[in-house]
This record gives sequence, C-alpha cells and structure tokens, in this order.
Amino acid sequence: MATHYCAHADISAFLQVGAFTDGGSATTPTQAQVESFINMAEERVDQLTDHAWHTSRAKAVTEERGRIQRVMSNSVNDRGRIQLRHYPILDMVDGTDKLHIWDGGNYVEYINIKTGDDTITNVTGKDYWIDKERGTIYLNSYNQFNLLSDAPSGVTAYVTYRYATAATPQDIKQATIYFTSAMIAMNDDLNLMQEGDDSMDNRSKSEKFEEMAMKLLKDGRRLGRSMPTARAIGGFGARGVLP
Repeated sequence: MATHYCAHADISAFLQVGAFTDGGSATTPTQAQVESFINMAEERVDQLTDHAWHTSRAKAVTEERGRIQRVMSNSVNDRGRIQLRHYPILDMVDGTDKLHIWDGGNYVEYINIKTGDDTITNVTGKDYWIDKERGTIYLNSYNQFNLLSDAPSGVTAYVTYRYATAATPQDIKQATIYFTSAMIAMNDDLNLMQEGDDSMDNRSKSEKFEEMAMKLLKDGRRLGRSMPTARAIGGFGARGVLP
C-alpha cells in the first residue's frame, strides 16, 4: 500500500531491525502491516496538526464560511481579502473548487464566471487573486454596503478548496517514524530491545517514541496550526494597498 510521509525502510532503519518483508519470507510484522501502521500514523499527524503534509494526502474543505475583510476603497466599491483557515492552497479549478461571494442578492461563483489568477506577476485587471502559499484570496472590487446589509447570517463568502504542503518536511517525517515505531514496539512478542539491566522494555520504549513524536510536533509549532500571516498583514479593518 502507498505511504506518504515515510517508508517502511525508514522504520526498520530507526528500530535497527532487518527489512520488513511479505510472502514466503514474511517478517513479524510484515511489510504490509508496517505500511498500514504508517498510514495510521500519517492520519494521526494530520489530525494533530490540522494539515496535510503531502499533495497525495491533500484535504478538501467544503463551503468554509468566510467574512471579507475590507482593505481599501477604490472610489465606487471596495477591495478586500478572505483569509482561509488552511494553507497552502492547491490549484483552484472550476468544477472542483468554489468561490461564492455575496453580491447583495445572490452568491456569485467567481471561479466559474469571473477572471482570476494565482501568479503575483499577473494581477492587473483580475476580479480576484489567490495567494496560495498564505491561504489568502484577494477581491478586486465588491460592494461593501450590500455585503453588510443582507448577507445571510453575515456570511459574505463560501469557499470550497483543497490544501496540502507539496513536500513532506523532515520534522513531520520524523514524527511519523516515531508514531509508527511506538505502535510496533507495543507488541510484546517483538524483541526490539537488547538484553541487559539498563534496557527499556517494549512498553517503555513505545511510550518514549510517543513522547518524542509529540515533543517534535510541539517544538516545531505544528500542533493546532494557525494563520500567523493574517496578523502579519493586518487584521479586520486594516487599510493598505493590494498587490
């Protein structure tokens, strides 16, 4: 089966055991079982960090509620931005992803009927621009009065999108190795520990691996991942000039 954040060879190397195999020379655990453990560890990392760390494990968000932040006025209408909860954003494709903006009477699907781009050198004249790396959508022109007066439940945008980091960072890979090794070490029949008075038993080793994984995620500020870029560029009511 496919693994994404690490491979079964990384686990055997970390545990200092022989390569895991299937078939007639099957090991305990088998390669397939280890890969299943890796998938479980990957899912746990995703849940703890509220993120996806490889495009093959991209997460989809359906109709995330957004509130447009006004950036500046352009005489008649306003310019604004929507800060999404997750990032980086993958390509927003018509038919798969959605950007519904309230126009005072309906939610207009921007990706389908408006012009947009995600390249910083191609912003001029577009209705919207997507900063995929920061998870921010900029709107070139919208009517602030209509948005504030009658948007249903105050929701001025609904966004359907996919997000993931293209390449797995090393700390995420290491945390996945620790979590997977913890599951394997819990098996009392697997003699991972060298004999000796100073050796830890399997249970102690499993708990240590678990502790190391959580510490790595915590020290790397991966837990409960937030959007620091929103603070860096200003909060609600901030005024400035769009790219």
